[in-house]
Amino acid sequence: MKATSTLYLILYLMVSCIASCTSENSKSGRQKNQEETADKKEVQAPVHDYLREGNKGVGGVNHFDRKPFDAQLADQGNKLFIVKCTICHEVKEDKIGPALYGVTKKRTPEWILNMMLTPDQMLAQDPDAISLSQSYDGMMTNMGLNEQEAKSILEYLRQEDAK
Repeated sequence: MKATSTLYLILYLMVSCIASCTSENSKSGRQKNQEETADKKEVQAPVHDYLREGNKGVGGVNHFDRKPFDAQLADQGNKLFIVKCTICHEVKEDKIGPALYGVTKKRTPEWILNMMLTPDQMLAQDPDAISLSQSYDGMMTNMGLNEQEAKSILEYLRQEDAK
């Protein structure tokens, strides 16, 4: 009797699997890709908020409006990061300068923006920037960014830190 129940269970599972596989195979490739893309979008980790407390650095940025994540701004920042920053930085590995992964979780946005916009002032007067620069061969140079460009790079780094 037990063997018969087990046999029925195995047959039921096999039929269920075959029906499921047949149903999956009948979907068009495009429909499957759309569903997979939608699933991936839902799984993406939420982007963290900027730090509120901590050293703000030295320079023209004393206050930063913390807005919701802006994917379009982050995309612009990614492009600028490639052109302006990858000479010395990578996101996940040290180069001439430090790896930038996690920077938005360790530093305030004001500090990061001041470091991008006025590195000379930061390296001359900010204790954290001075200490950090002593660990690397090169010094941060002014890349000629305006505040909007620096904010877009900051948003890109924020996105990377959420991964």
